[in-house]
Amino acid sequence: MIMNVTDANKYLYHYTPAAKAIEYILKSRTLRLSPYTCTNDPKERKGWLFDFGTNEGRDLGRYNQDEYSGWLSGEFKSKTLMTCLTRDSGPLTGNHLFDIFKRGFCKPRMWAQYADNHKGVCLVFDREQLQQRIDAQVAPKFPVMSGPVDYVDRGIVRNISEDQQYTINVDVLETEGKEAYLLRHLHTHYKRLFFEKMTDWKDESEWRWVTFSESAEPIDVKFGSALVGLVFGDDISPEHRKQIFALNSNKGMYHEGLKWKNCSPWYDWSWKQKLG
Repeated sequence: MIMNVTDANKYLYHYTPAAKAIEYILKSRTLRLSPYTCTNDPKERKGWLFDFGTNEGRDLGRYNQDEYSGWLSGEFKSKTLMTCLTRDSGPLTGNHLFDIFKRGFCKPRMWAQYADNHKGVCLVFDREQLQQRIDAQVAPKFPVMSGPVDYVDRGIVRNISEDQQYTINVDVLETEGKEAYLLRHLHTHYKRLFFEKMTDWKDESEWRWVTFSESAEPIDVKFGSALVGLVFGDDISPEHRKQIFALNSNKGMYHEGLKWKNCSPWYDWSWKQKLG
């Protein structure tokens, strides 16, 4: 998990408060796909405004923008679930002395923002194993999309010929109906709609899984052996650490800690151990 890691695509990381890890994630051994609108990004929380387009000269004046935007945005956002993790930033040399600044578990701002200001933990998942678990448990019911988030700043003025993700094609809508149009628009534009954020977020190096469900009800995925390790925050309490060790006993997981010395993060080797 630390030493001799050269594959920047092998692991994914999930920052969380210690209490949440203990009460929900580690006790149930599940990772939750939550409603898309529960994020802290306005692009994802707020409704989208769509315009209309036609290649067949249809009357666009008969379409109410607020009504159809509310319908399409509402359908997407009320039924989309996702889970977000962080990647390593390659290339990795395999030398932990130099690679520490590129590792997904060593992002001070994310420890502060998502892991209770360094009092939480960072869960370490094997990406391929987690993909297999999600595919097995979710994909038979709902479409699953996964991949890295692209970070792009896009102005308010769109290039209509290229930027179609916020345009409703009324030719297809009238021919196929609303239900079929939803899925067609989703499959055509899911990368721009669900896998793109402003460059201000780029240091999160996000990887996400997204599924288009039947409702906003979360889906809990049993991750099994896909959880390969856990990193303790610098200020985690001894009690939380003790509880986590107990929950992970005999699970074959590595446990590490981070601490800060002057301006530099480093590994707290005093807590290094593999349980089970």
